[in-house]
Amino acid sequence: MDQPKPTVYLIYGDDEFTITRIIHQLREKLGDSTAADLNVQRFSAIGMDMGALEESCSVIPFLSTRRLIILDNAEHLTRRSWDDTQKERFFNFLENIHETTALVIIEHVDIQSTVKLENYKNRSPFFRWAEPLHPQKTYLIPCRTPKGGAFLHWLMEHCKDLGGEIEPTAAHMLAEFVAEDPLLADQELKKLLDYIDRQRPIVMDDVELLTPFHGQSNVFAMVDAIGLRHGKDAQHHLHRLLEDSDPHYAFAMIVRQFRLILQAREALDNGQNPEQILQLPRFVANKISAQAQNFSLKDLERIHHNLLSIDLASKTSQASYDIELDRFIAELST
Repeated sequence: MDQPKPTVYLIYGDDEFTITRIIHQLREKLGDSTAADLNVQRFSAIGMDMGALEESCSVIPFLSTRRLIILDNAEHLTRRSWDDTQKERFFNFLENIHETTALVIIEHVDIQSTVKLENYKNRSPFFRWAEPLHPQKTYLIPCRTPKGGAFLHWLMEHCKDLGGEIEPTAAHMLAEFVAEDPLLADQELKKLLDYIDRQRPIVMDDVELLTPFHGQSNVFAMVDAIGLRHGKDAQHHLHRLLEDSDPHYAFAMIVRQFRLILQAREALDNGQNPEQILQLPRFVANKISAQAQNFSLKDLERIHHNLLSIDLASKTSQASYDIELDRFIAELST
């Protein structure tokens, strides 16, 4: 007799690239793109409407055996006041999810060290609900960003997966340029492999020529302009970013940047050091902390809701990322 499929998938960690890839793989299991569009719905825990989430999880799948419901930013549920009644409602809801629904809960948390991982396991109500109490209903997926030597190994192996090779010295340089970020490394590797047409290994000269990291600088400059309400400058940097990257990737970079700014804003409001929370190179953390000063927590929650709406509209072919991002920037910077 087949084992019942888990109804709750808990993804936790800081590796955005792997998290995105897992969601893509789960989406592909639903069938063709039409079936997936009809059976995937995404929510953010920031300002979540519990009733809407419950209703979505109760809908019968159409042209597929399952529905995929994604609850992103779940770590924010535990950061805000969450009374006993709300907790009880949420976990009773998890108990009763029908087997035709797969609810993916994503917690963006730092699990880089053994101590941090254990702290997360002890602190997260989702993990405590899943592992000791409901192992048959849940599937746990840790996603820890590789660092140091592990990142170099991942980068070189990922290059092979993309159909090419990279010399170790070039891999070291690229790792430094992308601040050991797999999502950014993936984009830069694809650009480099297209440049050499996969006819030889990537060398240091290629990295120096093609990866001065214009994309990231455009994201920082765009967010600076938004914070200062300089609309024309913000749209100029957005258009530069879209010239260098495909719209979906540009969107992912913008989402990532505002998620980091939200973390920095929360740290500042709680009297914490953002650098310790972000776990990024100091110059990057300092820049993000400075940007967080230009936004209130309410501003950033609204921005996340808007980005979620753009993502849903674009994935269901109701809009395109480039047009929606242009409108998004115009509204924010006026």
